[in-house]
Amino acid sequence: MKLSCNQYLLALVIICFTAVVEAQSRVVWLSLEGSPQPPASAAAEPNTVAIASPPGEQARMWLVERLSGFSHARDTASFARIEKLIAEGSETYCYANALRTPWREANALFSEPVQHRLPSRVIIRADRQTLLNPHLTAKGQVRLRSLIDDPKLQGAVTSQRNYGPLIDPVLSASSGPQRVTQYNTPSRMLMARHIDWIISEPAALAGLVTNDPSVPRTPTRSFEIAGPAAPVVTYVMCSRTATARRLLDALNRVMASRTADRPWERPYLDLLDEQERTDLARLVRAAPY
Repeated sequence: MKLSCNQYLLALVIICFTAVVEAQSRVVWLSLEGSPQPPASAAAEPNTVAIASPPGEQARMWLVERLSGFSHARDTASFARIEKLIAEGSETYCYANALRTPWREANALFSEPVQHRLPSRVIIRADRQTLLNPHLTAKGQVRLRSLIDDPKLQGAVTSQRNYGPLIDPVLSASSGPQRVTQYNTPSRMLMARHIDWIISEPAALAGLVTNDPSVPRTPTRSFEIAGPAAPVVTYVMCSRTATARRLLDALNRVMASRTADRPWERPYLDLLDEQERTDLARLVRAAPY
C-alpha cells in the first residue's frame, strides 16, 4: 500500500515525536567499574535483583521499580568519569550512591536522603588483628595516621574515592597505603591475604563475598576510626536536566510514602553484623538532623 504525501509526513512526525519523548524520559544509571552489575530494572531480569554490592544498588532497584514514565538504562564508569558525565549533562545520568560535596552540589542535582550507612571503617584480617592494638584508642577506635605509618601492616584504598572529611585529609597527607583504581580491588586483595587492611564500608565487603564465590572467605573484623563520627548519608545524584528534575521529584514522593519502614534500606542492614548494626543505630540517634 502506497502512502500519500500527507500520510508519510504524519508518520514522520509521529516517529520524530516518539524519539523526542523517549530521549526526554531516558535515564542512564551509572555504577562503579568492577562492581556487580544488576539490571536496569527488576522486570528485565527478576532473578538478579538480590545483587547487593556496592551499597546503594538494591536501594536503586527498589526505587526504580516504583518510578513510572522513565526509560532506565545502565552503564559503568570510574569515580572520576561518573562526576564528569553527570556534570556535562549531555543526557540524564544518575548515580544512586552519592555523597554531597561542594563541587557536586554546584554541578548536579540531588534527591532527598536515600540511605544512612556506617562510615568507612578499617577492616583488618582477623589473623593480623593483634598488630592493630598499638593503633587503638581506649574506646577501641583506630588512630588512622598511626596505622598508615606502621610498616608492619600493609593497606590499600581506592584512588579518586571520597572517603569523607575524617579520612581524606589523612590519606592526602600520606604516600601510603597502596592506591588502586577499581572499587573492589582492595577488598579482593584483603580477602586473598595480599594485604592486611583496607578502608571500606563493611557492607561493601560483605556484599562482594556474598555475590562472588571466587572470593576467599578470609575472616575479618571492622573497627571505627577515631574522630568525629556520623552516619554516612547518600543520595541519588543526577545531571542538571529537566528529566532529572522530574525523576528526583517522583523518587522523593516514593520515599516520603514509606518513611516509617524505609524498605529500600533493609538489604543494606542485612549485610552488617550485630555490632555494626548497633554502631549504626547509635550514630543515627546522635545525628543532629
